[in-house]
Parts: sequence; structure tokens; C-alpha cells
Amino acid sequence: MPNALLSAPVAPSLPAWDELTEREGQTLTLLANGLSNKQIARELGISDGTVKIYVRNLLRKFRLNSRLELATRIHRGGASWRGSDEPLLPEQGAALSVPAPIPFALGLLDELPGLIYRGQNDRSWYMEYVSAGCLPLTGYPADYLTSNPQRSFGSLILDEYADYIWYCVQCALLKHEPYQLSYRIRCAEGRVKNVWETGVGIYSASGEVLGVEGAIFERLV
Repeated sequence: MPNALLSAPVAPSLPAWDELTEREGQTLTLLANGLSNKQIARELGISDGTVKIYVRNLLRKFRLNSRLELATRIHRGGASWRGSDEPLLPEQGAALSVPAPIPFALGLLDELPGLIYRGQNDRSWYMEYVSAGCLPLTGYPADYLTSNPQRSFGSLILDEYADYIWYCVQCALLKHEPYQLSYRIRCAEGRVKNVWETGVGIYSASGEVLGVEGAIFERLV
């Protein structure tokens, strides 16, 4: 039997910006900046149902399965995907919108270029799970932030952002809405990084907040 030639799978290429319709491009920009379908509909003056159609079209063109994967691919590709003549995604509020709790398919999550987390809703932001993206983002391995409550993610956040983050997350949880944040952390080697984060609450059947989960990425400025 002849030997089969094996090769590593090739990731699907991103569609060119000009392959998207004007509305799809607008929807993509707003989605990648953390807006919900309702917010996108309001910004563009269209219905929620129409936004859903545009999102489905984008997922099909990018050959992806979720909004999180879509926004991740766009931010990972950066301006090189759009081309130098295309505007960058707006900086303010740059975050991913996560409309539902993130499924814990650990192998897939570890491939994403940021920190995917699940943790407690307290001011220390102690995490019960973080993906392998923790190391390139913070300089710490994942088990550093999950093995000891004294080494929580909150300890990396610069002090001036602590109240802002707590207030924004609690307001979003009260409304059962996603939260989007931009702030700075101090990494293992002492470098300060700008990051952006999005997350959602984890709720009991009665609506009690059980925890939070989401994604944190470096925000290039």
C-alpha cells in the first residue's frame, strides 16, 4: 500500500474586505467592538432580525461557528487583513461580545490568542479556569492564576482601574448583559499592557450570579 503524504491542516484564509457588503463590514466592525445585536441594529437603523442575517453571513464567509471566533480572527489578523487603506476597528470599547457562556472545549480554547477564563464574581477576580493564552498575555502560566487565591488575576490589574472594573461588571450582571472593559495590567516581567475584556455572568435557574466567564486580549494602541 503506498505511503500517504501527510500535511498539517491549513487554516482557512480570511475573506478580503471588499468581499463583504457595506452592511456586513459595518456589522463586523460593531460586533468586534462588543456591541450586541440590538445595539448594532440601533447604530445601523435596521432590525434585530436583519443583524442576525448579517452575522450569519459573516460566519459563513469566515467559515467560523461563533461571534467569539469571528472577532478573535479579526483582531488577530489586524490591519493586515483589511489593507492599509481600510480603517482600523475603532479603538474605544474594543472588545468581543459574548452572548452566551463560553463552551469549555479546552483544546479549542487553548488555541485562541488570548486568555479565556471562568471565575468568581468578587473583587479579587480569582479564576477557576484560564486557557493557555494566559502565558503570552500575562507572562504567567495558567496554573499560577488558578492554584492560589492570593495570586488572582485582580492582583495584575493596576489599582486605578479596580473600582471601574467592579462597577461596570456589576451593572452588566444586574441587567444580565455582556460587559466590555478596557484597562491595564502589570505582567510578570513588569511590563504594563493595555487589555480589553468581554464577559458574561453565569446564573442559576433563579437568576443568582454564580460566576463570570469571558475573554481578555492585549489591546494594541
